[in-house]
Amino acid sequence: MARPLSEDKRDAILASAAELVAAMGTSAPTAKIARDARVAEGTLFTYFPDKDALLAALFLDIEGELARAILGEVPAGATPRDRIRHMWDRFLDWGADNPARRKALKQLKVSDRIGAECRRCGEEMFAEFRTVLEAALEGKEGEGLSPDYVGAVLSALAEITFEFIGREPARRDHYRTLGFETFWKMLAT
Repeated sequence: MARPLSEDKRDAILASAAELVAAMGTSAPTAKIARDARVAEGTLFTYFPDKDALLAALFLDIEGELARAILGEVPAGATPRDRIRHMWDRFLDWGADNPARRKALKQLKVSDRIGAECRRCGEEMFAEFRTVLEAALEGKEGEGLSPDYVGAVLSALAEITFEFIGREPARRDHYRTLGFETFWKMLAT
């Protein structure tokens, strides 16, 4: 009878993979991931049948963590602006506090090793965000402001904001507010 799989080992493998994908991209060797997780490489393949499965699991693990972080405690009765601001603040806090996981996620999002079904599952985790964004865009569709375009602008602005928070951590709140106000002014025009 096979031994039951350990959640601690699985979590250690995913944590090691996040650090190494952040540092080396998706070409990070499974042998190094296993070594840094303090498991045998064969053990890694007990938990994940191949590297693509490991990368997909890592992608969904980080996306799930991020979704829980930004969508937790969103004020239901608030305006779309206040709800988006809440999610923006939570996203920037998560990203600033988890730079390796944020960088690993960026690497995974551009990797062709993450399949369409995995990406769809990741997108579903953010359905509430998309709904709030669509509410904020009501009446602006004719202006070329699709939720996908606005989401991409928001992501790019977040990256700029992360860069400045990294340069001046003491001004984190300032840059967080400045980034959001810049985004909101774009929507208002």
